[in-house]
Amino acid sequence: MPVRGRVRRLRVVEQPVERTDNSARTIEDTERFIEVESTPKRFWSTLEPLVDDESFCPTGVLVDLDLDDVPPLDSEFAPGAMSADGADVWLMDRSNPILLHLDTRSTPPRITEYLLPLTIEPPGNRWARDVHADSGGCWITSHYDVFRCDRALDGPLAVERVSTEGGGAIVDNGRLFILRMPRPVMRIDRRHGVVRVEPDAHPVRMLDRDGRLIPVDDPDAAAALQAKRLRVGKAHAADEADSRSADGQVTIRTPDGERTPVDLGTRTRGTLFWDPPDPFHDPANADVVERISLSLPRSVTE
Repeated sequence: MPVRGRVRRLRVVEQPVERTDNSARTIEDTERFIEVESTPKRFWSTLEPLVDDESFCPTGVLVDLDLDDVPPLDSEFAPGAMSADGADVWLMDRSNPILLHLDTRSTPPRITEYLLPLTIEPPGNRWARDVHADSGGCWITSHYDVFRCDRALDGPLAVERVSTEGGGAIVDNGRLFILRMPRPVMRIDRRHGVVRVEPDAHPVRMLDRDGRLIPVDDPDAAAALQAKRLRVGKAHAADEADSRSADGQVTIRTPDGERTPVDLGTRTRGTLFWDPPDPFHDPANADVVERISLSLPRSVTE
């Protein structure tokens, strides 16, 4: 469950590493702690490989968090991607992992805030995540992953990471499609800055019910999906209500045609259920797991 508080202390957790014939493993009950001022970069977007002469491996970061001293937010909610299905509107923050649900059945809309177990993305001219609403909740997509959020009327928001591959996305006939560029492009890489990215061998793929991305090889179908891609920032609801997110302001238009601004400051905190996937117990990975020997670092608590 995500929580907020004031960071009182940061320590990198390191463990000795012993190498095996085909891998490496950490030695249990041998942790040491290194005081740091900020989280090392290696724990963010990539896991850097061990250098040959390294005997200790950083396996995590231990954070002392004061839950009784919660600092105020540095900034207000910054509206980003927005999507709607009927009277249900979903809105992502541009940078922070905060998702809002607007129930426009009431006047003013009832707003629920969800703090998601996702990363904080660098703010920019365009948001890093897109949101796609449907009758059961919404999809959250980015260039790096895909998450599913299922909403129950009286229960928590169920959040699931369904893919570690991403791209542009569109929902068509209830199915999510991931769209990649069909030609070479220049893109900002998290580690190397601006780089050339070659086109994907399968620029259009469909997410199946097992979380696998299946290539759409029919060129006409792929072209139709590329052309139908939703314009980010505008949501067309099934009941002809219209919602817009632009210039930091959110407005909704009711079926009678009246456009009304929404006060995002009046909202309640919702609860969520998050069950992180375990790739070592995924049946689809059984053939890979049986070939490797890897001891995962256990959680360290105080």
